[in-house]
Amino acid sequence: MSGISLTASMRSNLLSLQNIAGQQDIVQNRLATGLKVSSAIDNPSSYYTASSLNNRAADLTALLDAMSQGVQTIKAASEAIDSGTKFLEQAKAVANQALETAQPVIARVSNEAELLAAIDSGQRGLIVLENDITLSENQTLSLKDGQSLAGNKYLGGTQKASLTFNITSEFEPAITLGNNSTLAELDINFTSDCRQAESGIIFAEDKSGITLENINIDMKITSSDGGYLGALYGGDMTVKGYLNINDLGKTYGNHDPAADNVQNCGISNTNLKMTSGAVVNIHIKGQFSQALRRANLVMEGNSILNIKTEGHQGMGLSSSKITQKDQSVINVDTHGKAAAAVLNSFLTIESDKCRLNLNSEQTGVFFSSIPWGGLLECRFNLAAGVQISTPAGTYTAPKQISATLPNGFNDNSLAVFGLSEDTSKPADISHIFDDFEQYMQDTAAAEASENSISAGQYSETIKQYDMLISDSSYKGINLLEGQYLKINFNEDRSSKIDVPGVKADSESLGLKTKEWKTAEDIEKSISELEEAIGSLRSFASEFGNYYSIVTTRQDFTENLINVLEEGADKLTLADMNQESANMLALQTAQQLAVNSLSLASQASQSILRLF
Repeated sequence: MSGISLTASMRSNLLSLQNIAGQQDIVQNRLATGLKVSSAIDNPSSYYTASSLNNRAADLTALLDAMSQGVQTIKAASEAIDSGTKFLEQAKAVANQALETAQPVIARVSNEAELLAAIDSGQRGLIVLENDITLSENQTLSLKDGQSLAGNKYLGGTQKASLTFNITSEFEPAITLGNNSTLAELDINFTSDCRQAESGIIFAEDKSGITLENINIDMKITSSDGGYLGALYGGDMTVKGYLNINDLGKTYGNHDPAADNVQNCGISNTNLKMTSGAVVNIHIKGQFSQALRRANLVMEGNSILNIKTEGHQGMGLSSSKITQKDQSVINVDTHGKAAAAVLNSFLTIESDKCRLNLNSEQTGVFFSSIPWGGLLECRFNLAAGVQISTPAGTYTAPKQISATLPNGFNDNSLAVFGLSEDTSKPADISHIFDDFEQYMQDTAAAEASENSISAGQYSETIKQYDMLISDSSYKGINLLEGQYLKINFNEDRSSKIDVPGVKADSESLGLKTKEWKTAEDIEKSISELEEAIGSLRSFASEFGNYYSIVTTRQDFTENLINVLEEGADKLTLADMNQESANMLALQTAQQLAVNSLSLASQASQSILRLF
């Protein structure tokens, strides 16, 4: 452009327009970005200072998220403590209610005189046998309502106790029970050489609320002129743990002498319930002997009934009503002339997981007509899928079946009653009874530690409490299972807090008394619960303090982030009002500069008019 000449005034106005345009670009950028410092070129000091402040604010924002999650972890533990406290208070209420009816220990006895004195006192509660006791000849025991007998193992001792009876005069029951009586951890030895009336060694006719736990009964009847003597007779009874009934008398096998009339029974005229896990073993000998006679038996859970009879016309289940539930099992093995597994009984099997295994050495599994002329019948009600095993095979109910065996039926086959037959699976239960006495001992050893009186509602409440504690984790951290939480408060981790976890499960809180046998056990549980509730309240206070610390730091960090971002904004943000005014001023100056340039060029234009 060296060939073009501008006047001084035009050049001055043109430079002004150029400066105004440059300033407009700057102001327009500030208006568009909102920043007066958008790069180090604009203001290095402000730019780098603001960047440092913003970086720290970003770091603290990330820490703020971690703090928020830490607060939630503490809140999860606090919520679990609140709910867990309610569970323990509920368990305490159950314990207090149980305490009202619990049996106190009224006496600890070591000999016959002390035992008889404790019973004669009439005081309700538990009499604990510290030693084996052999009673005087013809001496029997008659418990009052609410009185119970137990070996010292029942209360945590090392061994069971035994009671030995010797009856030589007119028969009386060895132990007569009252309402709400318990027999536990006892070996009962009974010997008699006199004629037996229709009664029982343990007699509870018209009584209820009776519990038998871990009991061995050895019965030896030397007289051949007996009635229907039962190890158990009458009453409403519940078996927990194991019950072994063992006939040590003479075996009357494959003959039928008129003089031999020993008619022993395992359980007679009794309403009996077997709880889950209970095992009843009955070994009976003698002429016309029956393991169950006129009994009403209900089996729950995985309870097991094992029966072995040896003797002429001996019966397993006789004139009884048996109900199997859940996964219960009945094994019956009968030996002797005219013996049968089931006689004149009503069997109800409610679950296809139950098992009924029947074996009869000579005559037949079922009798509905007996050799001496009586006409009786057997009935059964089976759920679909139930299996009954006999020596002839295994029979499965294809559907719900109710059937009555006709008079005269004494065959092993059940297929004629609509049961499907699988002869490839014959019953083989004889091995169970190869050494029945040893089997009883093994059962006793295996079950003794597992089947004591337990407080079902209390145990279930504590179980639910433990599950609540295990479910109180948040993002994999459970402060109530001893895990700890670490929360950082600044970007270089120099400021932090460690929240230690606690062990809040029932075992760690000292809730160790979970079986109630006496009032003392319940009182011990109540004391443990009170201490546990106190510990939970202490935990809640500690977590509340940590919660307060973390939330305070959280609020501080939020405010500090605002301060840092505000400081950075003051260094870099543009004042939009000022920048808008600057733009208006620049636009005005631009118009003035354009007009001034126009005026400056008028002198040159006037020369054109000369031509």
